[in-house]
Amino acid sequence: MADLRINETLPLPLEKGLQKETSAAEGFGTLLDEAVGKIHHLEGEANRSLAALMEGKADVSEYMMASQKVDISMRLLLTVRNKVIEAYKEIMHMQF
Repeated sequence: MADLRINETLPLPLEKGLQKETSAAEGFGTLLDEAVGKIHHLEGEANRSLAALMEGKADVSEYMMASQKVDISMRLLLTVRNKVIEAYKEIMHMQF
């Protein structure tokens, strides 16, 4: 089970000399863009795995693992999106 860890979710820290000053909004937007790109990549892998399965070159387990990775990643992204929308609505309802 140790082989099933998802290590690609966290960005690698940059050296202090290479860090770029960004606002929180730009950083979050970049993070979301990267997450969508990774999900798109995982979806492509699942599609290739399905094609290989249909040709008889791959096992069902390979396809199921690839499709489950896409499913879990998409659910995580949608959960984050929903939480951001909830937080935005809550901020909009605050009275100052």
